[in-house]
Amino acid sequence: MKRTKMLLITVLFIVSCPVLAGETFVLVGPAVGNVQNKNRHLYGSLELRHLFHSWGKLSLGAGGALEVSSRENYAGLNLTLQYTFSSRWSASLTSGPGRYSDHVLNLGSHLEFRSGLEVFYDFGKGYRLGLGYFHYSNGGVARHNPGTESVRLALVIPL
Repeated sequence: MKRTKMLLITVLFIVSCPVLAGETFVLVGPAVGNVQNKNRHLYGSLELRHLFHSWGKLSLGAGGALEVSSRENYAGLNLTLQYTFSSRWSASLTSGPGRYSDHVLNLGSHLEFRSGLEVFYDFGKGYRLGLGYFHYSNGGVARHNPGTESVRLALVIPL
């Protein structure tokens, strides 16, 4: 029994090492929602990401996003795939499920998947500026699935 516990603790420690050694950062900034339609709206975006495994220039991570405005709100989780082009430039793909408020813009469901592409410029010491384009879709879980897009400018702050 004692040996099994030690083995389990050792395995958990080895599995968690990449998570502990990763990069954690906050993305914060303004965004414009529903950009392809006339009824656009401004919102604030706050996101936490943790890159927990790397293969050279490619990193895998996870996190959560919160987007708030007077019209619509979104809270969700995401997976991130980030590629570093150079010491200054990187890009990431993100996707994950979340809850969309549907107060003004009816997207067919409160369950919405947020997928995005972002490009970052690194100022040094982990501080970056990013520009992202995101698409929200319920993935067909409801009959009505118009989707919408947003654009975000984010300051990346390392933790």
